Amino acid sequence: MTDLEQRERDRERPRGALRPPSTDAVVRIGLAVVAVSLIVYALTGAASVPLAAAVLVGFAGAAYLATFTSPAWLVSLGLALTVFSGNSDELGFPIGPDRVLIAGGLAALVLRTPGAATSERTIVWRPLHAVLAAVAGIGTVSAYAAGTLLETEGLFALLDVLGIVPFTVFTLAPLIYGRAQDRDALLMVLVGTGAYLSVIGLLEGTHNLQWVFPSYIADESVGIHFGRARGPFAEAVAMGLALYGCAVGAAVAYSTWTKPTRRRVAGVVALLCLATTIFTLTRAVWLATVVATTMALLTSRRTRRVLLPIGAVGTVILIAALTFLPGFADSVGERSSDQRPLWDRYNTNHAAVEMVLTHPLFGVGWHAFEREAPKYMEVSQSYPLTGVGIPVHNVPLSHAVEIGVPAAVLWALGLLFAVGGAVLRPGPESLDPWRLGMVALFLHWLIVASFGPLTYAFPNLLLWTWAGVTSIHHLSVRADPAAT
Repeated sequence: MTDLEQRERDRERPRGALRPPSTDAVVRIGLAVVAVSLIVYALTGAASVPLAAAVLVGFAGAAYLATFTSPAWLVSLGLALTVFSGNSDELGFPIGPDRVLIAGGLAALVLRTPGAATSERTIVWRPLHAVLAAVAGIGTVSAYAAGTLLETEGLFALLDVLGIVPFTVFTLAPLIYGRAQDRDALLMVLVGTGAYLSVIGLLEGTHNLQWVFPSYIADESVGIHFGRARGPFAEAVAMGLALYGCAVGAAVAYSTWTKPTRRRVAGVVALLCLATTIFTLTRAVWLATVVATTMALLTSRRTRRVLLPIGAVGTVILIAALTFLPGFADSVGERSSDQRPLWDRYNTNHAAVEMVLTHPLFGVGWHAFEREAPKYMEVSQSYPLTGVGIPVHNVPLSHAVEIGVPAAVLWALGLLFAVGGAVLRPGPESLDPWRLGMVALFLHWLIVASFGPLTYAFPNLLLWTWAGVTSIHHLSVRADPAAT
């Protein structure tokens, strides 16, 4: 650890030890936990005693984290649990636990619970915040006008995809992750999530589905892309994005942590996550992983020297998988020659362009593309008509179709300024690894976003959270100038 990093950690350390809670506080919190747990258990409609116990333990842990620790832990754990987002019903929950944890973390921050009271930063409001607020407002009005605001898919798409939740976490990230130990919490959660996802992906890639958890991953009737590494998302593209995001988090942990054991664990997880992306059998993920990793490593002189070793290790892993894993080479060949995804993109993109030309200012309404697209689809002499009932496989084009070109331009400007500022704006040396990670995450996300709808909570939330963390010193200042 450098002297600069040590001084920063010393400045950011809480000034006083947190006093133990009173007996009265413990009793009140305990009763609240039991009451909320029973309500949630009743809402599930399940008679499973283990489920009830899990709910009780989960809420007890969440209540403790919200009251006596930094909000960074709740928000980070909520981010990790978004890997189950969209499949919470398969776990017996009426609402994703990630929603509860993230909301609890933000509430703890707003209410300034003991763990949050040590924050020494104040947000500096920038024009970027106004842009993001405008995009969120336009999207909400568009969803209301289209009749999708109160529909489950439309509402959660507004929260996660456009995304009101990522914008909110980005804005509050300087308060949530303003201290070095809070950023370490995020890295620890990403390393743990990466370990879990890489093990699940390897089990799927080697056809050992009897060991995967949760069991719905092995259920062909749940989700899509069965037979590929799709993880708890039940979708291979989301799995590829999440694996890469965790690999970036683990790589930053490896470069910033000082304890040898923790660094070795982080390094192994980073390599496992990168290697497991090949089992997604997704061409966009493969391309994005190679390009994003190469460009990020070329950005800094300190990382250029590891580019060739990482490339060599990746090549060896790929050759070994093609050679020794039964059926893997055939699966790669089938995916490489599969034309159906290309036809889907041709048809949906053509319909989307026609819709933009017809409704350029306000679009067809948030989350209304699938409903309106059949009116604009035409039979081509070059390829068959496919893709009816699926979203546009290009994120910027999708936004232009649904909320209009001006709003889509605002969204794009907000994204570019958030990410570009995080990468290009000077900052403390301790955040240099985070800036390199921002390059990798954004390039990977951007390439995949050019070929898919990205309707997944985890990669969108991680991208904006990372941008907020990397921009801490631009988006906030120390509340106590004497502390500097």
